[in-house]
Amino acid sequence: MYLNNYAKIIVNIGVTVEEGDLIKINFSPEHLPLAREISKEAYKSGAKFVSLNLRDPEIEKNRIRYLKDDFLEEFPKTEVENELNYAKSGYSMITIIAPTFSDKDSDWVERSSKINKAKSIAMSPCRTYGMENHNKWVVVNAPTMEWAMQLFPDHPENDAVELLWKYIFEATKSNEPNPVSAWKQHDLVLKSIAEKLNNYQFSALRYVSEKTDLTVSLVKNHVWLGGSEITKDGKEFMSNIPVEEVWTMPNKHHVNGYASITKPIILAGQTIKDLKLFFENGKITRVEPNHQVVIDFLLTDDGARAIGEVALVSASSSIAKTGITFKSALFDENAACHIALGQAYIDNIMDGFSKTEDELNELGMNRSAVHEDIMIGDSSMNVYGLLEQEEILVMENGEWKI
Repeated sequence: MYLNNYAKIIVNIGVTVEEGDLIKINFSPEHLPLAREISKEAYKSGAKFVSLNLRDPEIEKNRIRYLKDDFLEEFPKTEVENELNYAKSGYSMITIIAPTFSDKDSDWVERSSKINKAKSIAMSPCRTYGMENHNKWVVVNAPTMEWAMQLFPDHPENDAVELLWKYIFEATKSNEPNPVSAWKQHDLVLKSIAEKLNNYQFSALRYVSEKTDLTVSLVKNHVWLGGSEITKDGKEFMSNIPVEEVWTMPNKHHVNGYASITKPIILAGQTIKDLKLFFENGKITRVEPNHQVVIDFLLTDDGARAIGEVALVSASSSIAKTGITFKSALFDENAACHIALGQAYIDNIMDGFSKTEDELNELGMNRSAVHEDIMIGDSSMNVYGLLEQEEILVMENGEWKI
C-alpha cells in the first residue's frame, strides 16, 4: 500500500503529471517495483508515454574496475545528445537514486574520480538545462541492499531493506492517510518561511556554530524558494522528495570563513566524514584533512570551488528526528543547514531567465558541471541575516526564530 502511495506522491506532487505529459524514469534494477507503480499512476493521470532508463550500479562499478586507461577521461557524445533530446522534447524526469559505496583502494578512487569528472563535464549542458527548470523533474530515494546494509549492518539483509523502506515511507509522508494532501500542506509551510526571508532581502548570511564561522553574501534580488517550484512555462513541480529546506543563491564572489561538515558526503563512492572547508573571496582555498577525492572534485572546473546554493533546514525536521544519518544527500540535506558547491539554480534570482550570462556572472551566479550538497548545520548552529544597519537572528540552536 505504501509503495503505491509513494508513487502517487512522485507523480502528483513531484512532476504533477497532466494529460499528454511525456515521462522518463531513471532507475536501477532493485527499483523496478517502484518504477512500475510510478508508470501505473502516471498513465492513470493522463501521461502520453512513460520511457524507462535502467541504470545499474554494478555495471558502473565494472566500468570503473575494468575500463581501459585510455578511455577514463572520455564520455560518449551520444549519451549527452540522447539526454538533451529527451529534455528538449519536453519529458518530465523522475530519477530514483540510492548511494553507492566502494573500497578505499587508491587506484579505485583515482579511476572513479577521472570517470566522474569526464561525465560531469560532458553532461553539464544537460544539468544546466534541467536546473533552469525548462521541464518538470524530481529526484527520489529508494532502498538497495548495499545502502540498507551500510545503515543497518547488524540486521539480516531483507530486514535491513524493510527497515530502510519504513524510514523512507515516513519521511515522504507515504504512510499518511492522504499523502498528496499532506504534501500540499507541507508545501504551504515552507513557502511561508521563504516569504518571510524574501521580505528581508538580506545582504548576507552568517553561519556560526561550534565548528563553523562562515559569512555568505547573497546576490542582489535573490529569491528564497521552499517546497514546490515553477517551470519556465509556469507548471508546478517539486524537484526533491522529501524536502524540508528553503534555499537561495549566494554571491559566488563573496564567501569568507570556514565550515565543517556535520554529516558524511559520498564522493567517488568514498564516505567523507571529517572535512573542514576554508573560503576566501568566494573560493575554497584549503581543506582539512587533505582528502584526495575531495581535491579531485574541486578540480572538476572553476565553479566547483565556489558555492551555488545556501539552504536553511530546522535541526528538528522530520528527517532529523529519525536520528539516522542516511549517507544520502537527498535525505541528509533535509536534516541540516547546508551549502552546495557548484552550479546555482537560476530561479533563485529575480528575472534570472531574462538576464545574459555576463549579467548573471556579475551578480554572482555560480556555474559548474557539478552540484554537491555539503551539510554544515546542527543543533549548535545560529544563523544571522545581515542588513545594512542590523543583524537578524534567523535560526538559534538550529531552530527557526523568524
